[in-house]
Amino acid sequence: MPIPRSPEQSASPRELVRERVYAQLREAILSGVLLPGERLDEGELRAWLGVSGTPIRQALHTLSLEGLVDTAPQSHSAVIAPRPEEAHDTLQTLGVLVVGATILTLPQLGGADRAALAELAAAVTVQHERGDIPSISKAAENYFGSLVRLCPNPVLNEVIAQAAPSLGYHVNVTYRALDADLAQLARDYTALSAALLVEDDARAIDLTKRIFSIGTASAA
Repeated sequence: MPIPRSPEQSASPRELVRERVYAQLREAILSGVLLPGERLDEGELRAWLGVSGTPIRQALHTLSLEGLVDTAPQSHSAVIAPRPEEAHDTLQTLGVLVVGATILTLPQLGGADRAALAELAAAVTVQHERGDIPSISKAAENYFGSLVRLCPNPVLNEVIAQAAPSLGYHVNVTYRALDADLAQLARDYTALSAALLVEDDARAIDLTKRIFSIGTASAA
């Protein structure tokens, strides 16, 4: 359970210890340092993080609410192990948030922002053609993250900031259950890039829905 530690992660005088512990554990889970199903022993965490049990328990409670940690009363905690049979539903849930941001964002974009997003969408196509799943995920996160940052609705932005990391983690862990057609996804991202450049917002929204399997039947 090698929790990364660096000077950049040290708490400032005003930062609460529990916030630092929460951030370190969350990053370790999302980055794959802590694996799905891995047991989180409080004693080991105290030794690695150099803190008492209280901020660790507080952090684990918050992470359990976010869907990243599984806790059982009077028992141990563990990194959540996403269920493959829920992969499609999780992808759609994430997609609903992203599509909402897309609908609100595209009409107010200028040419420079559209060009930048189109380039990021094209970069996803490149990774799909290479078939490198981690790189595909990273490129897609870059595209949709950039789009969300341009969204003019701060409430939606906050909801996505809170929910998307956990949803994305669940999708990334269970992606094999989605049985995704990488060739089709590559074509969709290519078309999305083109739609952004010509300001065909309706087409861009439809493609985003298809990327997240919104409006399609769940695989058997």
